[in-house]
Amino acid sequence: MSKETQLFIGLRRENGQIGYLSESLSIPEFFDLVRPVSDGHSSLVDFSPVIEALHSNHEKHVEQSIREKYNSVFNYWQESKSYSNMQIKLPKFESLSLLSNELIISLQSRIEKSKSSHSHWRTGDLDENIKVIRGIEKDCNVYIDVLLCFIHSKASLEIESFKNDVVLGQYCDYLKDVISGLFNDVVGYSTWNDRFSLVDSSLLYQIAFKETDEISYYTKLLPSFDQSQDLRLSLLNKSSSEDFHYGQNERVTKIGIEYRAPGYQELEAAKILRNISYKINSISELLKRLKKGDVDWDPNESAVEELKELVSNDKTM
Repeated sequence: MSKETQLFIGLRRENGQIGYLSESLSIPEFFDLVRPVSDGHSSLVDFSPVIEALHSNHEKHVEQSIREKYNSVFNYWQESKSYSNMQIKLPKFESLSLLSNELIISLQSRIEKSKSSHSHWRTGDLDENIKVIRGIEKDCNVYIDVLLCFIHSKASLEIESFKNDVVLGQYCDYLKDVISGLFNDVVGYSTWNDRFSLVDSSLLYQIAFKETDEISYYTKLLPSFDQSQDLRLSLLNKSSSEDFHYGQNERVTKIGIEYRAPGYQELEAAKILRNISYKINSISELLKRLKKGDVDWDPNESAVEELKELVSNDKTM
């Protein structure tokens, strides 16, 4: 990894930008773009390099009907942020807002339709299920990118307006709820009684044993899950044992555990949904911080350049 810039050197958290590992981009958590300044006051760094990098990554993967609308939003955002005159910026923002709202509503409809075609692993076709999840991932990436364009334009125009925001928060909550529901279904976790739906059948048991360092990034997304719980120990506590004799004086006890071996499609689906969850949760935290107020817009060119350097140089994590 290349040397990190001074501005963002302290921004890496324990999840290591987990939401962006699949994209090979080093991008700070969105809520970390709000930096303390002094006396309880903060500033939001102009994060246009982040939007540009994400657009470059996502645009080529989107189907044509959505790509055209997506590029319209992005191009309008690019053009509108070049103005400094507020009399020009305001109507530009209004147009951008209209385009963003239309695309987000369209994406919500697509995501709902895709969600309804996703089946349980016991009864569904795993190959079809992963196709559905990959399609949802593409739509969610565009959804998030459009939200960022919306937030950036709103912040650069009047950052205090986030105190009264309703629409952006609702858009964010919608995606959080949909992806959380799908994630819980894929990993087999019931929100009704805060436990795994079928004992030992959750794919998280395999992750706990095969990818031990990764398991906490999944369990942190489960509502009311006891983070002190070790899934490996929970299986060991229910394990069976058998004694074997070797020769006259040697005896060995073997302990056996069982858990379902999920298909690779299920594991990929869980990872995709995990990553989307971290992204939209990060945006949700950004909106919460902006809603509290006492945040200024910081268009400082040096900060923008440092952020641009971080995004462009750290593409191999």
